Amino acid sequence: MKYVIVGASAAGLATAESIRKADNAGEITILTKESYLPYSRPSISYYLKGVVSEKDMYLRKPSFYKDKKINIITDCNVTKIDTEKKVVKAGRKEYPYDKLCLATGSKPFIPPMKNVEGNKNALTFLDLAATKAVKKLANSETKAVVIGAGLIGMKAAEGLSKVCASVDVVELAPRVLPSILDEKSAKSVKAFLEENKINFHLENNVKEAKSEKGKITEVILKSGEVLPCDLLILAVGVRPETELAEKAGLEVNRGIIINNETMQTSNEDIYAAGDCTVSVDMLDGANKIIALWPNAVNQGMIAGNQMAGGELMADGAYSVNAIDFYGLRICTCGLINAKGEQYSDKIKTVGDSYKRLVFEDNKLVGFVLINSSENAGIYTNLIANKIDLSTLVGDIMDTPSLFMFDKDTRTNKLTGGMAL
Repeated sequence: MKYVIVGASAAGLATAESIRKADNAGEITILTKESYLPYSRPSISYYLKGVVSEKDMYLRKPSFYKDKKINIITDCNVTKIDTEKKVVKAGRKEYPYDKLCLATGSKPFIPPMKNVEGNKNALTFLDLAATKAVKKLANSETKAVVIGAGLIGMKAAEGLSKVCASVDVVELAPRVLPSILDEKSAKSVKAFLEENKINFHLENNVKEAKSEKGKITEVILKSGEVLPCDLLILAVGVRPETELAEKAGLEVNRGIIINNETMQTSNEDIYAAGDCTVSVDMLDGANKIIALWPNAVNQGMIAGNQMAGGELMADGAYSVNAIDFYGLRICTCGLINAKGEQYSDKIKTVGDSYKRLVFEDNKLVGFVLINSSENAGIYTNLIANKIDLSTLVGDIMDTPSLFMFDKDTRTNKLTGGMAL
């Protein structure tokens, strides 16, 4: 059996490992357009600020791939999938497959901005190559501007603040980290980030840039404010990388459409996993792009097992985030910004800690924990197992350990939990 995987990040590596567990003899080939073996993308901000070295970012040692007989081909730009001949084409080379997995990830979304693209100091921040380019330009005299206050933009801003003279963040939304924070928690996080010398320009965007000799010197905001700029980071967001899938005739709607239990695409011999796919959120049933590392790993594991003839099925996807900024620990899960009469929430603040739990009737469906992550595993378990809170004892805001027991039988209902 010949297995080909396009993409070598979280989903691609998980797919290969899962195949090898189920099939000791199959031929596994991973094709990646990057120049590096699989590495931790979440580590790029730590690499930028000098906390980790490049060698510490790699997910497996080179000997691992040799031992597991996984052939990784770097600098390989896949251009076409011939579904009739069952070959993947990269330039003049062809890679035949019996089963194929697309783990192509996502690409930066760059909105139209006058005189921005094409300048040497206008860079993205999504992979190691881009981060190396950023690191080469950043120094103690650099005035950096980051477009986007989402997860990618804020990790870029944090890394740059350790290196640059100033960091300004421009965000179209009215709050920072809009995808994972509610309005109240976003205010406190913004204030904390400002204490660490990050300047924000919310409900704003870059209208145009001024440049000299191929380098941006300043940017003009929609508000009319002018910011000096030696380095511009484009971190507005990402979009699923679906071009190969579309050309191959696979079903695509924003992302690659998959069977959410098996990761199989509209072609029975092609699977997909990770940021390039559309997932069904198990909490509200909505089709979403859940571009998160844990989801990519889980989907890759399922895809690989299925490709090798296994019977592993996915339980369902939902958003989980665990991230820190300057030591401020933020954990979020589920439906953070749910709207509708069926949803309610409870909030508790003590000092610099913040806890918000979101409920749908008698079930926990989301949480935001800031400097309050000690019970994140229990809360995640309540969400994942859709536990009816009326069957449990105790105060969910204060004594989650009591939720380990059913109030009638006093038997253990929740075991373990997801460590965040």
